[in-house]
Amino acid sequence: MRPNAPETSDIPISDEQRTAIRAALEQLLSSPAFRNSKQSQRFLRYVVEHSLHGKDDQLKERNIGIEVFERVPDYDTGEDPIVRVRATEIRKRLAQYYQEGTDSGAVRIELRSGSYRAEFHFAPPPAEILPVRAGKLPTMAIGIAVLLCLIVGGIWATRMLRPAGVLEQFWAPVMTNTKPVLIYCGQPVVYFLSRDVHEAYKATNPSHQRGSTPVLLNPDTVLHGRDIIPVTEQFVGIGNAHAAVLLSTMFAGRGKPVELRYANDLSFSDLRSSPAVLIGAFSNLWTLEMTGKLRFVFEQDQGQRRIMDTTNKQSWSLKDLAPDGKTPEDYAIVSRLFDSATGQTLVSAAGITQYGTRAAGEFLTDSERMNQALEKAPADWPKRNIQVLLHTTVYKGTPARPTVAATHVW
Repeated sequence: MRPNAPETSDIPISDEQRTAIRAALEQLLSSPAFRNSKQSQRFLRYVVEHSLHGKDDQLKERNIGIEVFERVPDYDTGEDPIVRVRATEIRKRLAQYYQEGTDSGAVRIELRSGSYRAEFHFAPPPAEILPVRAGKLPTMAIGIAVLLCLIVGGIWATRMLRPAGVLEQFWAPVMTNTKPVLIYCGQPVVYFLSRDVHEAYKATNPSHQRGSTPVLLNPDTVLHGRDIIPVTEQFVGIGNAHAAVLLSTMFAGRGKPVELRYANDLSFSDLRSSPAVLIGAFSNLWTLEMTGKLRFVFEQDQGQRRIMDTTNKQSWSLKDLAPDGKTPEDYAIVSRLFDSATGQTLVSAAGITQYGTRAAGEFLTDSERMNQALEKAPADWPKRNIQVLLHTTVYKGTPARPTVAATHVW
């Protein structure tokens, strides 16, 4: 049990404690950390109720996938990691919630890594203060006070002397900077069909609702230039948004201020004044410009996008990329630069498509995957530039946890 944590145990929970737990759960689910994620709400409510009733045998990945996320009974948990992904998000949302100090402190709900069982920590009742005459402090009380001081001092020393984990070392240059970290999402160009095209389509498809159902044109349909409208500075890709949320939550849990930037709301002067995370590649010109001379780079040749190893002349592309952007796999690059042109620490997280970008965001907040990438790196890697090439498989629109394909430290 961590120091100063409320008490917890596996003894039966009383009715009064159940009431307190459910009240704490409702307060938590209505907080900013959870109120905008219905899936996270359903997930946490499910594990809390099953944990309250001692139904630990039902808190398995497959059961949760079926009952919470409506997966078919025989779905492949290896290919569809929805439960693991959401569990990771929930742990980060819980960290954010308790870091902000918005809870009452009576009950703390936790979902430990590697388990789907909710744990409940109850704050101990306040100790009764007994009156003591001046100069008559009992010897036993003095001994207890000294012992407590030694315990607290030992805990403090252990924490101070314990080496920081790989995730903390990776982000140390950003965390120690006094300026807020800038998280910048690129801007994809989106093309709208004109009102005339929608109206003509609806004439033969009465159920069509503009903006909510697709226009499925006949292959022989002829469109003119006025029928296609380019739209900029209004959208952010799902992969970019997912990575931004994960990073923002991680920084919030560590008390690091964040500034989110979009579209044209970023200048070179901004990058020179603060550490920054650039999310996305082909939708983010800053990523392409600031990482264009590194070992692993993004390239586009005759419409085909790929990642190139400029040292070994090896490339990675998506052979089964569909016209609508869907793909069964993706590759991504994570870079951390000290000697960037900005003079500030610069981190980039980007995939060939949005799936890789999402996986890169998960890598940057996952200590296990970062350990895998840097376990064979030089001992002084925390002070050097890093690039990590990632690969992920995609199942029904959800990327699996990324694997490390290559690491470069210089």
